[in-house]
Amino acid sequence: MFGFKKLLITAIWVAIAQTLTAQHHNNAWFRNTLSISLKEKIKTDAEFQHRRQSGFQNGNMLDNKLMFTFRSWVHYQHNQNLKFSVSPFAYFSNYRIIQNKADETAAPNSEVRVSVAEELQHSIFRHIYLINRNALEYRIIHNQQPNITRFRTRFGGRYEITELLKLTVFDEFFINIAGTSAEYIPDHNRIGMNIEYSVLPNLKFDVGYIYLIRFAVPAASGNIRLYENNMFLNVTYQLKNDRKKRRQSFTLCNKSYSTGETDSLNLQVENI
Repeated sequence: MFGFKKLLITAIWVAIAQTLTAQHHNNAWFRNTLSISLKEKIKTDAEFQHRRQSGFQNGNMLDNKLMFTFRSWVHYQHNQNLKFSVSPFAYFSNYRIIQNKADETAAPNSEVRVSVAEELQHSIFRHIYLINRNALEYRIIHNQQPNITRFRTRFGGRYEITELLKLTVFDEFFINIAGTSAEYIPDHNRIGMNIEYSVLPNLKFDVGYIYLIRFAVPAASGNIRLYENNMFLNVTYQLKNDRKKRRQSFTLCNKSYSTGETDSLNLQVENI
């Protein structure tokens, strides 16, 4: 554990100390998530992402493709403050970050990824929480050897303005812990904020902004530091499992037939 903390601190200092040429980029990220409750503490997600990027020498964040993704998750909510997650399969189609005209027509590269994560929250005041998420990713990138193992850690705070409206600020740091040379150990950093709004009990939107710094992006002149402005929109639909409710309804109806209290018990079923 001490060795890992030392590696993390070293990676952060290397990232700060790097003196690389800077470039700027504008992106738009979109994500749709279908979430299905399997049991009281277990649910599964199917994510579909599409990201777009600005073109060569323009700032239009919708101009070109950046990424397409399908990712599956299984979540276990241990209690209200601790959650564990596993992504057994994710597929990424990654387009080249555009730095010259030829990059706009370059073919995408594919990636398969497996991830595990844990997420914590701690209440410090009423409606205010500290949040922390740590994840480990194993990345199998086409035409690249060896495979990459990446660690990501996010710290932030969440303010629950109302039951339906929440504001979150965060900083997430990514480091490659295996499969890359030393100059690529610090991968990138995301500083952002988002507003979550629950339109319906099973439908919510997240709108936000991320300022992203890529510490070492290969370019014709050598590695460069890339700064990105990212606007994002996430839509999540919760498909609730009503099998338990149907079982309760069936049991109550059976009781009503056996006791003759059909009308009163059926009324209770309708109000469940």
